[in-house]
Amino acid sequence: MINSWLDLQRRIVEYRTELRELALRDYQVPALDHSRDDLALKDMEGDDVLKKIRVPYQIVHLMILLALAAIPVLFLNLPVGVLAGIYAERRREKLLKKSKVKIRGFDVMLTEKVVFCIVAIPTLWFIYWVLLYSFTDFDGPTIALCILSLPLFAYVGIIVSEAGMVDIKDLRPHYMRLLPSSRRRLKALPAIRKQLQIDLRAFIKKVGPALGEIYYGKELDWMQIQEKSRKGSLMALQSGNSIEEIIEHATPQKSKPSENGNKKDN
Repeated sequence: MINSWLDLQRRIVEYRTELRELALRDYQVPALDHSRDDLALKDMEGDDVLKKIRVPYQIVHLMILLALAAIPVLFLNLPVGVLAGIYAERRREKLLKKSKVKIRGFDVMLTEKVVFCIVAIPTLWFIYWVLLYSFTDFDGPTIALCILSLPLFAYVGIIVSEAGMVDIKDLRPHYMRLLPSSRRRLKALPAIRKQLQIDLRAFIKKVGPALGEIYYGKELDWMQIQEKSRKGSLMALQSGNSIEEIIEHATPQKSKPSENGNKKDN
């Protein structure tokens, strides 16, 4: 039992290390399974055709997102973000010199960025209002509409930028397949992941019943389970039992189901 768990743990660690070295996420691995690449397009089903055009669709989708996010990001979010980063870094260095307990001081950066943005964002909008009022012939309602629309444009820029970053990350596995050094490693990942799923589920089914209430219970009171396990361990240690008996006392017992379901009394 212990050897099988150690072997499974070692394989999971190796799989996670491989993902980290390739800069991939686990949810991206199934998309690398191209075992049906040798089939002709005319012999494919509708779902297979959609899988084949997924990469071109992601590229077009990414270009559209970047085009939509370019204007609000460049004029609303990017200036404030860059200045907030510079201000927070300077504040971190200043507070780090004064503090005797901080090692790097990264905990203050988020607070300083928020404080800076609270002041900088309205200031930036006020600058745009001055520019529109001074250098354009727009009337008052038009300028007011432009200024009141800035929060909406800034929010849209943030949402679209996040969606674009997700698309860039999803395109990375397909870009990595172009490199000969990583192509073989990427090709082996889907099979490794599938086998790990099978072995892990089999191991849980084998070990799970020994956990008793934790495995069979639908609603668990973890405070009660921890207290019961703690008391069982203390009682076993005080009585001088062996390690196996301590584990047996600490493990919740399996609740036995009644025979033949709801059996009526004779």
